[in-house]
Amino acid sequence: MKGVKEIKGRIRAVDSVAKITLAMQLVSASKMKRSQDFAIGGRPYLLSLAEVIARLPKKKVDKNIHPFFVDRTPVQRRCIIVVGTDRGLCGVLNNNLFRQLSKGEDADGKCSYISVGKKAMQFLSRNGYDLIASFFVNDKVQYHEVQGIGEFVSQKFLAGEIDTVEVLYQRFVNTLKYVPVLQKILPMSDFYEEFSGMLAAAQLDFETPSFDPRPLIFEPSVREIVDHIASIFLKYNLHQVLLEAKASEHSARMVAMKSATDNAEALGQELRLEYNKARQYAITNEIIELAVASGERES
Repeated sequence: MKGVKEIKGRIRAVDSVAKITLAMQLVSASKMKRSQDFAIGGRPYLLSLAEVIARLPKKKVDKNIHPFFVDRTPVQRRCIIVVGTDRGLCGVLNNNLFRQLSKGEDADGKCSYISVGKKAMQFLSRNGYDLIASFFVNDKVQYHEVQGIGEFVSQKFLAGEIDTVEVLYQRFVNTLKYVPVLQKILPMSDFYEEFSGMLAAAQLDFETPSFDPRPLIFEPSVREIVDHIASIFLKYNLHQVLLEAKASEHSARMVAMKSATDNAEALGQELRLEYNKARQYAITNEIIELAVASGERES
């Protein structure tokens, strides 16, 4: 049996680990709630954008169609944005995500990659993927950070250097469930169908404005309005993706830290039981030794 002093030292170490993991669990829970609040807070803006789009005559939109909504065939070059985490201690979240890359890569290797997060950058660089850019976002996923990513892929797409843009990320379902998803964001094949899908994903009910027979004048022009909305549409898509990825990250880390805390507390209880047994064993030995010594003196 291990010595009492050694067991006592292990108990102190386990208790210290339990305190650290509990603190990380609480911090992750707070960040997860904040990420969810940010996602919900952007929904009124989505409804306002829906109203503007619904009032645009479809014929005029089709006539002034933006390159973002035109399919390119055949696809010569793909681009995949891989959204990982900046830190570890989030269970198998990143491993499950990176496992999907082999499914998303073309057989001929004509695929470029953009990383978001330190772990994604390290994985892509270490495994020889064609990494063309790396971006980092903080826990709040501020819109100006998303603008940088959106402008980069927009320039590449409009210049013809890439034909499709997809995002590989962990879609947040609930605190215990997050699903790795490969979602295409460019080109958006059908303007209205894509936007309806975004409204459905955000769980928003929207009534299309009633038809107005009067001729409408758009300022500055339908073309400029469509161009502007196309850019906003892309960046909002990216923003929602990153918010979901952050919510998944903090949820996974919270669950991992809770599991670590529970395991540390269980180990601490086992060590305390072992410590009590060791003390009892040592006390019993001392009593026996005293009894033997007393008997020898009497004899």
